[in-house]
Amino acid sequence: VDCAQDFSQTTLENENIFMKIPDRFYYKDSDSTHNFFFCLKRNLYGLEQASYNWSKLLKAGLLAQGSQQSKVNLCLCIKYNAICIVYVDDTMFYLPSEDIIGNKISLLKAA
Repeated sequence: VDCAQDFSQTTLENENIFMKIPDRFYYKDSDSTHNFFFCLKRNLYGLEQASYNWSKLLKAGLLAQGSQQSKVNLCLCIKYNAICIVYVDDTMFYLPSEDIIGNKISLLKAA
């Protein structure tokens, strides 16, 4: 499963990250963008902590559904009938049927 816009779904908690406004972007009635910055509220691809924040959000969703994280390999979460392997922003599920996989993904989206 490759989640669409996965990094940008994660909010930045307790972090103040500012981004300079890109060239040719004008703010309201101002002719200059030199002194304007965006304060990011969500993850952005390219941030050092983007994959960490996404992993933390996904792990919280999996643990809330009763999965347990492996102590040997932190990319592995196991539940009695499900195995979930995460690599950066790609996720693999091993479950008894495709219906259960679809249900699992729907539950994660709702979390």
